[in-house]
Parts: sequence; structure tokens; C-alpha cells
Amino acid sequence: MSLKFYLAPLRGVTDVIFRSAFERYFGKIDYLLTPFITTVKGKEVALRHLKDIVGSENDRKRVIPQIIGNNPDDLLLLAKHIHLSGYTTVNWNLGCPHPLVTKKKRGSGLLPLPDLVMSILDHVVPALPGKLSVKVRLGLNDDAELERLMPLLNDYPLDEVIIHPRTGKQAYSGFVNLDRFAAAAALCRHPIVYNGDIVSPDGFRSLQHRFPEVERWMIGRGVVHQLTLLDSLRTGTERKGDPVVLRRFHDELFKENGRVLSGSSHLLGKMKEFWGYFASNFNSGKSLLKKIQRCATIDQYQHRVDEAFGEIS
Repeated sequence: MSLKFYLAPLRGVTDVIFRSAFERYFGKIDYLLTPFITTVKGKEVALRHLKDIVGSENDRKRVIPQIIGNNPDDLLLLAKHIHLSGYTTVNWNLGCPHPLVTKKKRGSGLLPLPDLVMSILDHVVPALPGKLSVKVRLGLNDDAELERLMPLLNDYPLDEVIIHPRTGKQAYSGFVNLDRFAAAAALCRHPIVYNGDIVSPDGFRSLQHRFPEVERWMIGRGVVHQLTLLDSLRTGTERKGDPVVLRRFHDELFKENGRVLSGSSHLLGKMKEFWGYFASNFNSGKSLLKKIQRCATIDQYQHRVDEAFGEIS
């Protein structure tokens, strides 16, 4: 069996700067989903709206832009612009759990509305210039919603279905529901990607044992917390991060974000968000994160970072 690994889209984190730096230091991932791009009203999509995917550093054969919305004309317009940028596949987000998204009937807010989902697909699929995949959850509030939707999704030529076995209401809390994943997967005629709580080789082996038919696996929060996770999963052995490599990776993120963000406050906010994950690579992760979060200037931040890496070098 040829396993494929996917990078999950984490809004505000796994942008093109992160994706490029990650692969430079920690190995190439088979496919990388971008954080979702929202639909826009009108007949044009501004280039700035697509800034995360238009650069040459995006490998068009492996990067899959994700889009979110519920207006078929707007979805189609965005997908066509993405296709013109050189991509052959887009992913439709039916899984975002954030209340500000779901209350607008977007993301996982669409899962209780199978008629609306079908009406959108009926409009989009025949006119789409490339392939379409979907990323879903078990439901919004009811973890059986996907099982009711899946037979309907089978009627469309989807490239694959990515399933995160939580509800939107759960967000990222609680446990993944593997029984519900199995039930939904059994109904699906499309290739399936499993996504959710892959954080160690042992846990991954357990999932493989339970779902031997699954060949495609998506890692997200786990790999941002533990940057060597991809290597650990491929080798089956827990790999620790080299402090020198971790420092170079951090410094590249800092430099490149500083180049594109306007002002030190934006850069500081971006790096603090990153440290919400990155701090777990350090023994004093929780206290270190608090120190980083208290930094009010770039000088304070750089001092704390030097201290942190001095402890593990």
C-alpha cells in the first residue's frame, strides 16, 4: 500500500511561508491544502485575494487551494480564477467549525442542509474547469448528518472526501468518533482521506490497523506542534527535532513574515500565534509560551527566543 500524507489547512498558520519553510527543513508532503479562501461578490477576484496561492513557490501538482462559501456562482467564479492560476483541483470546505462561519451556512454549517449542498454541486460541478474534492465533518451538531449526506455525495464525480470525525459543535475538543468515521466511510464511493488527532507513530499504527483500506492521511495540528511528526510517521519511530534545524526554521518564518507584513505589531502577533504550537517542542513549553505572549516589542521577543533556544542547544 502506498501511503499519502496531506497537510491540513490551519487558518493563520499554514500559509505559503509556513508550507515552503516546512518542506525545506522537515521533508516534502504529498499534498498540501491551503487555508480556505472565501468567495467574493462580483465578477472579478482581486489578485490580493489569492496571494497565498499565486506565487511560484506553490507546487501546482501538490498544493490544493481550499475554498469556502455557499453561493454557487461565487464558488464557481473563485474556482475558475484558481484554475487560471495553474491548479487542477480545488477543495470545498464543508468542515469549518467556527460559529461565525457556520451561522452563515458555510463550512460545517452546510452539513445539516443536504438539499442546499446538492443544489450547489448541481450548479458548480458541470461548469467546473478542474476537479473538486470536499472536506467534511460528521455533522454540525448531529454526528449522523454525514451518513445522511454521503449517499448524495456519491452522485457527483468528486476527487476525494476528507473526513474529520468530529462535529462542528465539538470544534477540536473531545475525542474523534471512529465508529462514525467507519460508518460514513463505508457509505462513500470516493477515495477517502482520514483527518484528525494523528499525533504519534503509535496512534497512527492503531488507526491503520482499524482502517486498513485507508491510504490517505491528513496531519494538521499534530505536525505544527511536533514538526518532526511527518518523519516519525514515515519511519514508525519517534523523531526529536534538532535544535539547530528548529532555530533555522523559526528564523526563516520570522524573516519572511517580517518581509510581507506591515509593521512590527503584525509580525509579533503572527509569531505569537505560531508559538501557540511551536512551544510544545520545548520542555518548558507552557511557561515559555506565556513569556512569548507577554512580549510587547520585537526586541523583547527576540530576547525570549534566544533564551528558549539557549536552553535546548
